[in-house]
Amino acid sequence: MITLVLMGQFCLSQTTPVKDSLLHYDGSQKIGLVLSGGGAKGLAHIGTLKVIDSLGIKIDYIAGTSMGAIVGSLYASGYTGQQIDSIFKVTNFNNIISDEIPRSAKTFYERRENERYAVTLPFEDFKIKLPNSLSKGQNVYNLLSQVLSHVNDVNDFTKLPIPFFCLATDIETGQEVVLDSGYLPRAVNASGALPSLFAPVQIDNRMLIDGGVTDNYPIEKLRAKGMDIIIGVDVQDDFKSLDELTDAFSILTQINNFRTINDMKLKAPKTDIYIQPNIKNFTVISFDQGTAIVEKGRVAALAQIGLLNQLSNAAYQKPKLKTVSNDRLYLSNININGNERYTRSYVIGKFKLTTPGFTTYENIKNGVNNLQATNNFTKINYELIPHEEGLELDVTVEESTVRNYLRLSLHYDELLRSAALVNLTRKNVLFNNDVVSADFILGDNLRYVADYYIDKGNYWSIGLHSEFTQFEKDIPTSFINSVTGTLPVGVNSVEINYYDWTQQFYLQTRLDKGFNVIAGAELKSLDIFTNTLVTGSVTDNRTDFENSTTGSIYGKALYDTYDNNFFPSSGWKVDADFHLYLYNDVLQEDFSEYSIAQLQVGYARAFGKFSLRAEGHVGISIGNPETSSLDFVLGGYGARRINNLIPFYGYDFISLSGNTMMRSLFELDYEIFRKNHVVLSANFANLDDDLFEQDDWYSKARYSGFAVGYGVETFLGPLELKYSFSPQQDDGEFFVRLGFNF
Repeated sequence: MITLVLMGQFCLSQTTPVKDSLLHYDGSQKIGLVLSGGGAKGLAHIGTLKVIDSLGIKIDYIAGTSMGAIVGSLYASGYTGQQIDSIFKVTNFNNIISDEIPRSAKTFYERRENERYAVTLPFEDFKIKLPNSLSKGQNVYNLLSQVLSHVNDVNDFTKLPIPFFCLATDIETGQEVVLDSGYLPRAVNASGALPSLFAPVQIDNRMLIDGGVTDNYPIEKLRAKGMDIIIGVDVQDDFKSLDELTDAFSILTQINNFRTINDMKLKAPKTDIYIQPNIKNFTVISFDQGTAIVEKGRVAALAQIGLLNQLSNAAYQKPKLKTVSNDRLYLSNININGNERYTRSYVIGKFKLTTPGFTTYENIKNGVNNLQATNNFTKINYELIPHEEGLELDVTVEESTVRNYLRLSLHYDELLRSAALVNLTRKNVLFNNDVVSADFILGDNLRYVADYYIDKGNYWSIGLHSEFTQFEKDIPTSFINSVTGTLPVGVNSVEINYYDWTQQFYLQTRLDKGFNVIAGAELKSLDIFTNTLVTGSVTDNRTDFENSTTGSIYGKALYDTYDNNFFPSSGWKVDADFHLYLYNDVLQEDFSEYSIAQLQVGYARAFGKFSLRAEGHVGISIGNPETSSLDFVLGGYGARRINNLIPFYGYDFISLSGNTMMRSLFELDYEIFRKNHVVLSANFANLDDDLFEQDDWYSKARYSGFAVGYGVETFLGPLELKYSFSPQQDDGEFFVRLGFNF
C-alpha cells in the first residue's frame, strides 16, 4: 500500500512543469533553501529536511523567517533533519513559551510570592502598566544558546557549515532587517519574536520583532545570494472561509495573513521546487501535535520527489556536526554589562559560578533562571566567547524599571472561608535589593500580612514580618474537655474565636541550592475565646482559653527541592523548627521557659503519570508550658498553616490535640490529564500530652484517616475537592480548596 502511495505521488510529481534550472542541473549550480514562518506549523520543515537528507541534496544557502529561522539555523549549524527532530521531541514547549521558571531557581521568598498571588500587575503613578508581551522569550533564548553552542565562535553567518541569514522587523520603523552576522541565538530569537507573544529583542540599538511582519518568505534575498535553484517550504496559513471565522482570534489571524498570503501569489511561482505541507488543521501553537506536523512536511516533500531526485547526489554527505561538550565548560571570567542599580556581585551571586573553573550549560541556565526569578530584569542575554584561557561568559542584563506591583488572589477553604487578597509591593525602597509588601485580605475573616525584606543573596538577608489572622469555628465540646478538663453541659459544640497577631525579625541565608537557614525573634499575641459559654475566666460575657503575648527566639532549617508545592512529583522537603519561649505577659515571674521542636520530612517520586509521596512529622514540647494554645492540633485540609494547626484527613479542623505528636502521610497521585490529578491519601498519627513517656507510643497509630480527591492546577492555584473518612469517626468529611493559600 505504501509503495502504491509513493508511486502515485511520484507520478503526480511528474506532471508538475519542470523549470529550466532543474532541466539543466549538473551539480555545479547553487541550491538555496527558504523556510517560511508559521509558528508550530514550522515543525513541518523538519520533515522536509529529513527527505532532503535522505536524497543527499547539498544545500548551499539557507534563508528563514520566524520558525523557519529557528529550524534553518539548526540545519545550517550542522544538525541533520533527524537530529533536529530529536531536539524538538524532548522540548517542553509549554515551558518554553510561558517562560516558566523552575521552582528550584527561586528563593524561599520568591516561591512564597509565586505560590500566593494569581495575578501580578506592574503600575506607576497609580496607572496599571500592561506588559509588552505574554513571555519575555528568555527560555527560547536559553534553548537556542545551548543547542547552537557548537558555533559560538562564528559571528559571520556565511561561515557556518551552511551559509545562513534570517529576517526580523524593526518595531520602531517597520523596516525589515537582514540578520547575517552577530550572535546566532540572539538573531534567531529576534526573527521568531512573535508580536505580543514574545518580547522584542534588542540588537544594535534596534528593537526587533518577528520577520514575518515584513517578509515571511525571503526568496528574493536568497536568490540575490547567487542561488540558481531554490527549494521553498511554505507553512503559512491560507484564507479561511466565512464558516471558519467564528471568533476574534480567527478573524485577527485572517487580517494578519492578508499581506503574506497575497505575497505568496507572487513568490510561489519564483520557487523552483515549491513544497506546501497540508497543515490546515493545525495552528501556530499546535506544538503538542508536533509529530503529526513533522510527518506532514515529510509527505509534502515526497510529493515533489520527482523534482527533488534531480538534485540528488549520492556521493554527497552532510558534514558531521561539530561536537562540543556542554557538560564540561572551562570559564575563565564573567563580564557583567547593563547593570546600574544591581551590583556586579549581586548578579554573579545569583549565577553561583566560580571562575576560573569548570561548569556546565545547565549551571549557566540555572543562573539565568535565578536572575529571572527575581523579576528585577526584563531580559538576560549572554554569550560564551572563546579565549585562549577558556571561555568568557559575557552577560548583558536589562534592568526592569518597574518598582511597584499590584497583586491579586482568591481563596476558599473550610476554615478561613472565602477571601480576596489585594497586595501592594514596592521594590528599591531604601536599598537596591529590598522590597516592601503588604497583603490586605478581605472576606469572611479580615486579615493582613506585611513584610520588609533585604535580599543579600548568599549572605545573611534581613526580614521583618507582621501578620494578623482571625477565624471562627464550631468545635465539639469533647475537644474543649480534652484541652481544659472542663466538659460544658447542655451543648454539643462551642464556637471559638481565634485571633493571632505575630511580629517577627529574622536573618536568613541560603547555604546551598534549596537549603535555607533562618534565625529570628518573635512576639506573638493570641486571643482565643468563646461567647457560647460563660464559665471559668469570664470577662465581658466571654470565656477565655488564651489571652496573652509570648516572646520567643527561633531557628529554622528548610530544604526544599520539590518541583511543585501542591502536587510534587519529585524532590525532598525538610522543615526543622525550634522555638524557645522566654516571656509571657500574663504569667510574668511565674513563667517557666519551654520550647517546641518539630521536624517534617517529605519525599516525592514519579513513575510515569503516577507519583508517590510520603511525609513524616514529629513535634514535641520540652519543659512545662502553662498553656496549651500552641499544642499540636490535628484535623481538616486546605487551609494555610496557622501556628501548630496541622492538616489531618478523616477529622474536621481542630479535632485532636496534644503537646507531642507523630504523624505520617502517604499519597498516590495519578495525573489523568495535564495538571489534573486524582489523589488517594492515607494518614496516621499518635498524639497526646507527654506521648513519649507512655509505653505504647510506638505500638500502633491511635488515629487514622483516608481521602480520595480530584485536583486541578489553575492560574488561581489548586482547585481541590476531597472526601475523607476515619475508622474512628462515624461521619466522613468533605474539604474544598480553591486558590493559593494565604
